[in-house]
Amino acid sequence: MRKKFGITGLDKMLDGGLREGYTYLLTGPTGAGKTIIAARFLLEGLNNGENCLYIAVDKPPSIVLQNVILGFGWNLSKLRVMDAVPSRMLYSTTPSVRDITAKGEISAAHKTEKKVEKGELSVEGLIIKILNDLKKWKYDRVVLDSLTVFKKFAMEESYQMQGVHRLFTFFPSIGATTLITASDDMDLRAEMLLSSGVIKIEKKLTSSGYERYIRVLKMRGSDYDPKPKRMYITEDGIFVLR
Repeated sequence: MRKKFGITGLDKMLDGGLREGYTYLLTGPTGAGKTIIAARFLLEGLNNGENCLYIAVDKPPSIVLQNVILGFGWNLSKLRVMDAVPSRMLYSTTPSVRDITAKGEISAAHKTEKKVEKGELSVEGLIIKILNDLKKWKYDRVVLDSLTVFKKFAMEESYQMQGVHRLFTFFPSIGATTLITASDDMDLRAEMLLSSGVIKIEKKLTSSGYERYIRVLKMRGSDYDPKPKRMYITEDGIFVLR
């Protein structure tokens, strides 16, 4: 069974979508659209009645989801969220979506709470919290956004390989189709080897401004179109030219 993004051109590049129960890497520079594409992947799951989890590491889920909702009008109210933003990263929150720390509970996006204690971030802490939540839920889709910040704050440099391996083997073990975002300005050789597929977003500067392209670098056990395609992100959605 395939897990579609709901982006026609991209799903065609992926021969129908991502294979169920595997972990994939979505890379690209800052501002390329990784979070938006990941959110569209979760929206497609919600629209199909699936249980979906968004793990926010780069920015609080309240901020990310509010931007997505305001920008596109997508209904993500049934999405479950976990705030894994490191406690050393200070920010102000908004009340539209509850922020959940690695110490707190994973909760539905539509719930709110005024004050949340920030917890320390760790690979095992995140895994334990998800395992506890699995007593009530079975996740069909998971997004971890982003691995770049997670590696910087949650993994000691000497243990990064072990931490990355733990993450990439954990999500398939719970049967979730997982999308992990990462900036392509970091060394991703280990992640690319461990992942079942790699999708890359590229930004190219032209005389008329930046253009976005998306390409599939790898897709284990599945046919795919490796040619880069032009991608547009507008208020009407995400479009990939075929």
